[in-house]
Amino acid sequence: MKYFKLFLFACAIALVCSACSKKEEAAGDSPKGELSHMKDSKFAIIYSQAMDRGCEMVNYNDEGKKLSSIIMKDCVGFTSSTQSNHNIYFSSNRSNYHVSLNKKTGKVKALSTKSLSKSTDDEGAFFINYSNGYVLHDINVGFTEDGLVGELVYWKEDGDDKKQIELEGSLTSAVFEDGKIYAVINNNNDSVIASSIDPKNHKEKRKEIDMDSVFFPDNNESLKSLNNKELLVAVNDAVDSKQNSMLVILDKKTLDTKRKIVMDEGFTIYKTNVDKDRVTIASYEGEVKTFNKDLKEISSEKLPLNLKSDNEHLEDVKILDDKVFALVKMSDRDKNGTIGRIIEYNIESKESKEISLKSDKDWEMTSMEVIR
Repeated sequence: MKYFKLFLFACAIALVCSACSKKEEAAGDSPKGELSHMKDSKFAIIYSQAMDRGCEMVNYNDEGKKLSSIIMKDCVGFTSSTQSNHNIYFSSNRSNYHVSLNKKTGKVKALSTKSLSKSTDDEGAFFINYSNGYVLHDINVGFTEDGLVGELVYWKEDGDDKKQIELEGSLTSAVFEDGKIYAVINNNNDSVIASSIDPKNHKEKRKEIDMDSVFFPDNNESLKSLNNKELLVAVNDAVDSKQNSMLVILDKKTLDTKRKIVMDEGFTIYKTNVDKDRVTIASYEGEVKTFNKDLKEISSEKLPLNLKSDNEHLEDVKILDDKVFALVKMSDRDKNGTIGRIIEYNIESKESKEISLKSDKDWEMTSMEVIR
């Protein structure tokens, strides 16, 4: 898991640095077509390359059978995803080319928003999230004369009125809660900022999160609403991986740091999930911790990852209620065309099953959504 984490950080660095280079030619074609057999679909997966254009979106059933697929020419580097009741959204960290998948019809559409910046070019996104009727994603503008800059793009899912705000720093996650937008931002001075934005006038209140080392959120699910008064931010030591990961609890009104929950040594936070009864956290190392809503630990279990060789690594994790879905990807397909495995783990029963995924081509990156 350590090497996979380093790979993610390397991708993020490359992404920021690329903002200073000449912009790639804008994507010219939109995906046309649709996936079929959506009512039988359990997984929607998009395969892509880290640097080269071209990707494939595939839907599989609950046994890993490929139901249909779409090839798209202009997509690259898909790293984050989210879903609403109606749609699944995948976003690229390398270009301003994102896609949506209608869960009922299977129709695939391209999503893109031009950067507001006049001094540099838009270079992809760090996150995409669906939250309380709104879709939110960032545009990683990168370094400008004024320092690191990002943009927040958001719109009501059942409407077409996109809005965007230029913000100091790079956004790592955002949610729409109680008529406000809350975001976490990596600032120019290596600090993490909590931001509260009024969508009516775009007035922003921000406060530096109190931490005694260089910690960063590092995935699109690092920010969650814990309850009607508190936010939860998951952070990792982004310098030398010697500090333990933490959950930081913030007051929604003041953005003050209320408390911190330090993880065990060797537990590097990967994904978090908050439901009405508990908080579930999966680590890069393949461990799952559950907490009650007061953040008292209930259980800690190892996922049965069973990595079979150095050719495999943990590529993606999704947490849905009492189940964890871990995608283990192979660097190269085996002789049967298997490119990865999904391990479905039941937190309550401790039972698990393994679902093999096949592809006709080697792909460098994989993003997964479990259709619900």
